[in-house]
Amino acid sequence: MRCSLLSVRFYIILNKHAGSGQAGTLWPQIRQRLVAAQVQYEVVVSEYAQHAVLLSEQFAKRLPDKPRQNWVVLALGGDGTLHEVLNGLSSQHRDYPIPVTYLPIGSGNDFARGAGLSLNWEKALDQVIQCTHATNYDIGTYNETIKKERGVFTNNLGIGFDAAIIAQANQSRSKVWLNRHHLGSLSYLASALSVYYNQSGFTLTVHVGNKRDIYPNAFLVTTTNHPYFGGGVGIAPDANLKDHRLHLVVIEKPNFFKLLWLAMRLVFKKHLTSKSVHYYQAEKLHLTVPAIEYGQLDGEEMGGRFFDVYAGLTSYPFWFDTTI
Repeated sequence: MRCSLLSVRFYIILNKHAGSGQAGTLWPQIRQRLVAAQVQYEVVVSEYAQHAVLLSEQFAKRLPDKPRQNWVVLALGGDGTLHEVLNGLSSQHRDYPIPVTYLPIGSGNDFARGAGLSLNWEKALDQVIQCTHATNYDIGTYNETIKKERGVFTNNLGIGFDAAIIAQANQSRSKVWLNRHHLGSLSYLASALSVYYNQSGFTLTVHVGNKRDIYPNAFLVTTTNHPYFGGGVGIAPDANLKDHRLHLVVIEKPNFFKLLWLAMRLVFKKHLTSKSVHYYQAEKLHLTVPAIEYGQLDGEEMGGRFFDVYAGLTSYPFWFDTTI
């Protein structure tokens, strides 16, 4: 898909609350840059949780499904905002999907890290508005059969420790202050120790092809689409958004000292060789957890539940140029 820069129009979905309000604070500067660059755009504001899903879905319904349309949906927010926008767009079957892009102004911004999009919003905006064609990247798909939920994810689907950390961090008063000082990942670290003591091991069954593995003491279960989760932690160092593989990391519950050792190995990307860490690469996965555990999708809480989830891959056109 190619079109000239001047013909591209952006449908902006602004989440003013992203990054503890950073997106709303920065919007006047972003708007000024768009006007200076003579960029055509329309802007709507996401007012509440899941509103961006509805806004992007409505836009996809109104835009004719034909080739060479010149709209790009721009999510102004974090990974959660991008997650909602993509789920709204993907809910409408289109022969010609509407390209999507975002400015990473959230807590974790892991998709930007995985894609090579700048974490500096001004440079990221240049990578977006100077882009000349869409690029297809892998995104994850999920079908959770117990609650009959399905959708897509750009980063990861997690069950257990990481999801419990997100649930606690999102309730933390310190998260707002840390986000304002660009230290959002520390809110996750601050929650990790207290969550460790409350997170019990649980039974996990992994189905990959004709193979079935059972882990009676699973602790952290992360299906990821690129290397990062939790605000820059390299959980799957070899993953990338074009390898057509999901990367599943299963960690069995370690004692406290082994947890510290694993954390150190994680920093140096050596954790996958540890005996309590199990690693899979596959196009499709089936995970079952017969206990109530926390879940998360792209850093958004799924709540505590049983899990019977099928994960797979599809591709979607993104509008940014990481060579800029």
